[in-house]
Amino acid sequence: MRRRISLPLKLFLLVFAFVLSCIILISQLSYRYVQKEIRTSDLYYTNQILDKVDQYFTVNFSSFQTILFSVESSVKANIGNLDVIKKQLRELYELNSNYVSNIYLIKSDLSILGGSAPTRIFDESLAEREPLFDAADKNRRITFVSDPYKSKYSGWTVTMVRYLNNAPFPMAIAVDLDLNAIEEALFKINTQEQMNLALLTASGKIIAGFSENKGPINIQDHTFSIGDTSAEQILDTTETSLQLHTKEGLPVSLLKKPTEKFNWTLISINDESRLKAGLSRLETYYIGLLAAGFVLSLFISLLIAKYIRTPLLALKTKMKRVEQGILTTPIPINRNDEFGDLSRTFDRMLQQIVELIQGAELHHELERKLEIQVLQSQINPHFLYNTLGSISNVIRLGRIEKVDVVIESLISILEYGMADAAEKVSLRQELQNVADYIAIQNIRYNRSFRLIEEIEAGLIDFPVFRMLLQPLVENSIFHGYNGGGIEGPITIHAYRETSNVIIEVIDQGEGIPSGLIEHILVSEPGDVEVRRKRIGLNNIHDRIRLHYGEQFGLQIISIPKEITRVRAEFPAGLFKGDA
Repeated sequence: MRRRISLPLKLFLLVFAFVLSCIILISQLSYRYVQKEIRTSDLYYTNQILDKVDQYFTVNFSSFQTILFSVESSVKANIGNLDVIKKQLRELYELNSNYVSNIYLIKSDLSILGGSAPTRIFDESLAEREPLFDAADKNRRITFVSDPYKSKYSGWTVTMVRYLNNAPFPMAIAVDLDLNAIEEALFKINTQEQMNLALLTASGKIIAGFSENKGPINIQDHTFSIGDTSAEQILDTTETSLQLHTKEGLPVSLLKKPTEKFNWTLISINDESRLKAGLSRLETYYIGLLAAGFVLSLFISLLIAKYIRTPLLALKTKMKRVEQGILTTPIPINRNDEFGDLSRTFDRMLQQIVELIQGAELHHELERKLEIQVLQSQINPHFLYNTLGSISNVIRLGRIEKVDVVIESLISILEYGMADAAEKVSLRQELQNVADYIAIQNIRYNRSFRLIEEIEAGLIDFPVFRMLLQPLVENSIFHGYNGGGIEGPITIHAYRETSNVIIEVIDQGEGIPSGLIEHILVSEPGDVEVRRKRIGLNNIHDRIRLHYGEQFGLQIISIPKEITRVRAEFPAGLFKGDA
């Protein structure tokens, strides 16, 4: 017998399909409309950014003109006193060093009076200045702006040059722009706004921008191309907005805007990554809207079906009871459908997920504590090894009376170092442990390493890792004082800096070579002897980072033959009850 579909079920399916179709249609139309608006808004926003950047260059152009006029006035007023001119050039350069690479006067023999430190010393004639001087000579009433070029003392730069009129001998005033500052400004915009901006000369040379060479841009010899279209072709077109394709066939949008003061052009290349990101967020809302529409369709369909089914069932039941002779009987209606089962199943699933996450967090915390304990366990054998070597040296040198002092200090260090690694100690206890260690080293090397304590008020009881300072002091003796070859003071300085506490160990020895500083805090498999000698610094650095986060740890600052600072940085907030 063919199974019959009930009328409430047919009505439910019909209403559900109709409502859901309407919601999908409205969602699609809305999505396309919003997509179009996003494209329009993105274009408008990009133009706004280009206008702001142009305003930035306009302000800078005025500043550079002011610099040129200031130099011109100063030179004319002190034309017979070169020392005053040199001083004013230096002061003017130092005042504007964030934006310019050099401020100088070009003489007719192409030698200069410079404002930057190198050109104050090296003022020889350079051929690179000849086109600048000639351009200023030919355009005596205006300021000439060069194309970007590689300067010997200013690097990759653009020079603004102006002829010094009414001077007793031919001379031009020049300002080398700091293109790195422009590069950083464009890079910051590119990063924050997810854009790809560049500044081009009239010949298509890149002044700044496109520093990451990402997306559809191919940069060679300070120029670029998109697909088969070169920078010169892009600048030759009159349109301000272009649609191009890369060699891979990917579409890109290009906007260009001439700058108001410089003869430069701003270029913005959009590979639709920002548009795709916006559309991706829109798709999330779109999917959510469809999900909400589905639930709404289901609810409306169920509601309508219920309104029909309830009276039909009540009538059917009543008719059966009438057939049985029961004419007046109340008919209770109780609902218990699949949604209740679904909700309970989902709750059980969520409960299982919560239990899994809690288990994973406990496991991660256990791993971190075990790793800290392993790092702590590495230090004690390291100290014992060095101290036993000290006792051996004392006996070998015949200084038997010092053995008791070394052993007493060793016992103090071992008692201190073998305690619970997870327990923090006060800075006062660490200083006492360092004093015992230095006593051993003074006997071992027959030197006088003087310990100087400079502790800011309130930090003497600051909680720190056990065995924090001893490896840092050992580093000072080993690297700074040539393993006891020379003697000198060791200063421990503790102070607050903003929201952090800084503890420094300072020596005035030989220092650490810059090449070694880059690797001394890095864990690398290698020669056992090398790793043993620097296990202390690497160990302390890793322990701090494991416990407080990647932003904390050790920092080494060394000036050879002068001073070496090893800085340990901690969050100041741990001081409240952490010890």
